[in-house]
Amino acid sequence: MSMVSKRQKEDGPEAVAAHPDFQHPWIKELLADPQKKWTSQVPRMALGNTVTNSMFEKILGGPDCIRAHLSFNRPCREPDAVKGVEECWLLAIGHDIDGKTGRAHGGFNACVLDQIMGSVSHHANPVPNPPATANLNIDYKAPVATPCVILLRAWITETSNRKVWVKATIEYGDGTVCCASTALFVYPRPEKL
Repeated sequence: MSMVSKRQKEDGPEAVAAHPDFQHPWIKELLADPQKKWTSQVPRMALGNTVTNSMFEKILGGPDCIRAHLSFNRPCREPDAVKGVEECWLLAIGHDIDGKTGRAHGGFNACVLDQIMGSVSHHANPVPNPPATANLNIDYKAPVATPCVILLRAWITETSNRKVWVKATIEYGDGTVCCASTALFVYPRPEKL
């Protein structure tokens, strides 16, 4: 759970929604949706300390990296969404994640896409050992300017035994897709009794 996710849990999502970066009209409209349900990262204690997410806690939680983060679910309008729901994150990002000045590093984009896709996979089946990324494909369509607020959306497109296929996007408030991603996550084999 990232530092900003901790704030969402401790202070409540409404307090995080008051963050100065989240005062854009498109964000207020998005957060006013009565069908959204607040979520958070899966806490370590629920996973028996098997997941640390330390990169998000220690590195990306810095003051000008991910400045604020809100997580919620809502109905998914994508025709290939098998569960009918998508996980969404609003991230206010700063310059400390830049590759080129004023642009988020492509590795940052890959990292947050992998994180939200793993999260939606795990929330679909919250067993003690979360799924691992088996394959991640990203189409970079437009640069992510910094500082800004981005919307990440992730939804499950297929499941089969221990495998979960997921799609995700990074978008601006006007709907411009900066990155589109597909991934395969695989749950560990159950331990033999």
